[in-house]
Amino acid sequence: MRDQDVPSRLLGRDAQRKQERKQAILDALAASAIPVSGEIRDAIASLFITDVLEVLRSHPGFDLEDKIRSIRTTLQLFDQAAGDLTEALAAFDTFSRRPEFSYRSHRAEHEAIERRIRKEVFAFSELAHSLQDHCRRIRSRWENPSIAQRIPLCFREDGLHDFICGLRTALHHKLMVDADWEIRGSGPEATSHYLFKRSDLMDTDADWNSSARRYLASCGDVIDFGTVASLYHRRVHDFYDHLLGEADTDPPQEVADYRHCWTFHRQRSARMTWNLLINEFLKRNIDPYAYLERYLTPHELEAARLLPQSSREQVDFIIRAVDEFSACDDNLRAAVYRLFAVPAETIA
Repeated sequence: MRDQDVPSRLLGRDAQRKQERKQAILDALAASAIPVSGEIRDAIASLFITDVLEVLRSHPGFDLEDKIRSIRTTLQLFDQAAGDLTEALAAFDTFSRRPEFSYRSHRAEHEAIERRIRKEVFAFSELAHSLQDHCRRIRSRWENPSIAQRIPLCFREDGLHDFICGLRTALHHKLMVDADWEIRGSGPEATSHYLFKRSDLMDTDADWNSSARRYLASCGDVIDFGTVASLYHRRVHDFYDHLLGEADTDPPQEVADYRHCWTFHRQRSARMTWNLLINEFLKRNIDPYAYLERYLTPHELEAARLLPQSSREQVDFIIRAVDEFSACDDNLRAAVYRLFAVPAETIA
């Protein structure tokens, strides 16, 4: 066999050993009770990040934690949509106060703002519907009486929730309904309102459920969508802030254990990274203050500079700000003190 084949054979054996080790951890995880043993947790933490992600997909808590993450992400997108809708409505309100609002030469600007608002109405209702679907998937796996009790408390029984979700269905599957503008008042006190006609909505979709129909009936002839969206946005947060709070403070046991395994890996990885970085800085006699703006937010950087230079108080503040995964152990902290030249007599 040629000598040049030796490295390839060695690499192949190494890859095979890694795969066998990963499979052994997967097998141990599949047979383990919750919480997993410290031995399994340590073995997972020692894997490379891509292998950790693969192995933890087999953890009993992964699926539900993934659903909780989906709620968080979708709620963030919903907030973005609500904010964008508010900004678009405000842009039209501002434009409506300008003299050129009614000029033919500015019709394109008028239409561009209206298109933006239509897009945001669609995104807002679409994400509201998506949140509902994600919530149903979580509740099918996680029985939490506190969350169940808050559904009628937060969304109430006036039909607003069903109207918003039904609007998504109407706009997505039926017809993109145009709205009308109404300018109320005059001069500096004038306000603009984006209005859906109830009759147009009813004609567009005959399949509104009874709750949505009840809401439509209560609104009169027109629905001011800016007011409706603001009210619904508050109700969504009343509910989902509680749900996510419960997921943080009292998660199901399998989710808590999944997070523990994941955090333990992140701690180990961060500790290794920081040790390498700090030791390199010490070896090369690099001034850490020249790099603080890379690791601290502007607010944190300002607060750190108000503390005495190279003081234990200042360096402890920097560690607390940067150490997202509580990775700083006693040895690493001592190395950071040396890097920032904290006087030895203040450390003991």
